[in-house]
Amino acid sequence: MRICRNSAAWLLLQVSVVCGQLPYHALKLLGSNYARTQDAFQKLCRAGYLEVVKAPGHKSFFVTDAGFEAYCRVLQKDRRKSKAFIEDKPTGTHSIEKAVRLSRINEAWLFFVLLCRRKYQTSLQTKREQERQAIRSTDSLKYSRFVGCIYDEERFIHPVYHFGNGNQRLNPNGEKNATVRLAGAMMSFEKVILVETPEAITDILEYSLWALRKDPSALRHMKLNFHVTWEDNAILLPLDGSAQAFVQHFDRKDWRAGIVQMEEQEKAKAGITLSLLRGQWMELLEYLVREPDSEALVRIIAWDFQQPVLRVLRERGMLPKKARVGVCLLQAK
Repeated sequence: MRICRNSAAWLLLQVSVVCGQLPYHALKLLGSNYARTQDAFQKLCRAGYLEVVKAPGHKSFFVTDAGFEAYCRVLQKDRRKSKAFIEDKPTGTHSIEKAVRLSRINEAWLFFVLLCRRKYQTSLQTKREQERQAIRSTDSLKYSRFVGCIYDEERFIHPVYHFGNGNQRLNPNGEKNATVRLAGAMMSFEKVILVETPEAITDILEYSLWALRKDPSALRHMKLNFHVTWEDNAILLPLDGSAQAFVQHFDRKDWRAGIVQMEEQEKAKAGITLSLLRGQWMELLEYLVREPDSEALVRIIAWDFQQPVLRVLRERGMLPKKARVGVCLLQAK
């Protein structure tokens, strides 16, 4: 198979070498022409350059020896020899349990570093630091959905979790182990949850609303999936390019000050105004848990990437009938 520079196949081959094993969903992060990327993926598989791992609810891929050789040949033809040349082929795995975790870790890195250009550390790097510093045993880290952490401009840390295409139950031991390494820097600590589809984010919100309506004592002995609370008012993000601008800005001091001003201006108007501009949903959930009048006039201000989730909430009858959404646009850097 001939690999041409600047083609979709070349981009996909490069990403496979740089990132390692990735879920099939990661193809949606590679440019706007998803059909062309899918076509390139099929050609690379037929040529034996990519290998696919499949199981119910999971599909991932990694570069083969032949694919890595093709990558090296393309770079060697360039007299300038790219500085991004990688000497060793990344490892892939056929173990489904390991493939799910590894591919999600790599997809989160692809999203934050290559797409959003953020300073980011993977959970594998965090685990190596824990082992070097002997903070604690890291055996249970592999059971956590924790995939890495974002550093903001003041070195505050936001741990990142990847829930795939559905809600997830967090492993308590893995959760504690994942945050030990970050504890010393948790001056500003907000969890970021990556989810593949608007429907999956809506599932989290619907489950959270159910849990909020229960008496805390009734939930004490139950094994709960992740749900949003005031103590853990996580930022929920769709894992696609629509949230790119938000990820680039959300923890900057000047941007947050601007958000506060926007919220104050909107809430000064007549009626009830709820804000999703910080990426968090607890303000809306708290309003809904009171079971408000379905005819009440409510204004929800949100970013454009949150629109699909609000649409699904409306389809499920979770929003008041007369709720109106004000859309704010944000430009990527």
